[in-house]
Amino acid sequence: MAAEELDPVYGAVYREALDYAAKLHRHQFRKTPEGVEPTVPYLAHLLEVSALVWLGGGDETQAIAGLLHDALEDQGPHTSPRKLEKKFGPDVRRIVEACTDGAPGVVRDESTWLERKVSYLAALYTVDSDALVVVAADKVSNARAILDDEAIAPGEVWGMFNAPRQAIAWYYDEATTALALRLPDNMVTLRLVRLAALLAESAGGTDLRSCYAAMDDAEYEEVLRPLADAKAAAY
Repeated sequence: MAAEELDPVYGAVYREALDYAAKLHRHQFRKTPEGVEPTVPYLAHLLEVSALVWLGGGDETQAIAGLLHDALEDQGPHTSPRKLEKKFGPDVRRIVEACTDGAPGVVRDESTWLERKVSYLAALYTVDSDALVVVAADKVSNARAILDDEAIAPGEVWGMFNAPRQAIAWYYDEATTALALRLPDNMVTLRLVRLAALLAESAGGTDLRSCYAAMDDAEYEEVLRPLADAKAAAY
């Protein structure tokens, strides 16, 4: 049977999403440590996430969301939830929104890092289950990139982030905890478990409290309360 007579394993919408993602992120590179020239198009990350979604048992809709998972977070001026839904349907929009760290237009720097991450992590305990494999794939791709960069430029990689190294490791550890509860035995989650452990080792631990020693105990507990409440409800 000729190849063109076979049933396609993905359709025109996936190809359209690939083209749309390539256009949205065409000026964007993957982050690199200071002194290392960025050469890897950001599309490489989106392709990796989509591939991991397929490998983790996701369907075409989830794989499309993998291609577009950073569209709102990184390219908000050029797209919107409404545009994503019009082009790719409500399920893709919903999954992409679940993957988005912070609302479009919100400052994403050191001053908002902890509150944003706590909100994101807390949502993992209640977000629709079909978003979880996309979230896990994104975390695997990013964790692997951090470890690769750390191997190339030891100590320099942590300067790319808006938080201390142990806070970054804490974030991946907490994301892994949520995903291991809600998406156990999935190969993508299992990869993340290993990578989160390596990140914690590389960062020297996951002691978030030491990273925010300037906060008094009451303020610190209040910031983390949404995550504590979400975990308590889940367990």
